[in-house]
Amino acid sequence: MATGNPANGKVTFGKKLAFSSKRSASFELTDDKKSFLIRFDPAMAAAVGAVVFEGVPKSRAPVSTNVYSAVIPASGGRVKTSIVANGFGSTEAGASTAIILSANGQQSVTNFAPGKDDAAFTASMTLEDDALTDIRLTIALIARRDAAHPGAAAIIAVNDLSVDLALP
Repeated sequence: MATGNPANGKVTFGKKLAFSSKRSASFELTDDKKSFLIRFDPAMAAAVGAVVFEGVPKSRAPVSTNVYSAVIPASGGRVKTSIVANGFGSTEAGASTAIILSANGQQSVTNFAPGKDDAAFTASMTLEDDALTDIRLTIALIARRDAAHPGAAAIIAVNDLSVDLALP
């Protein structure tokens, strides 16, 4: 059983999002208010090339982005935890993808190299705050291809984002 970080002992999250930039995002809070999940249906995605995915328009553009922002109310003060994004992606030679997680002035960038077909991933960032009143969260997805590979395809998609204060 996870014991968590003692700094997280009094921190709880609010019943609903104070702000969400996408209607397709749902917010689920545990009964103890120590964990939440933001789920995207369909998955939030960015793609280049010949990729067919719900919500991703076909485009000849060499770069595609998708951004989501939310404000999650919180109370309790000091916190040290992780924000976790779960998703999948596929990249051909000459293309790449990246995910940027940003919360309360802290950022994490995860780059994915070419040559991954339908690979699941988990990207995370550590969030530390001495006086937490909310989490101002932004996630950015980037799919791109270089000029030498104009036909290369890539997709990056995120199914959900979560925080669980009980996990160390």
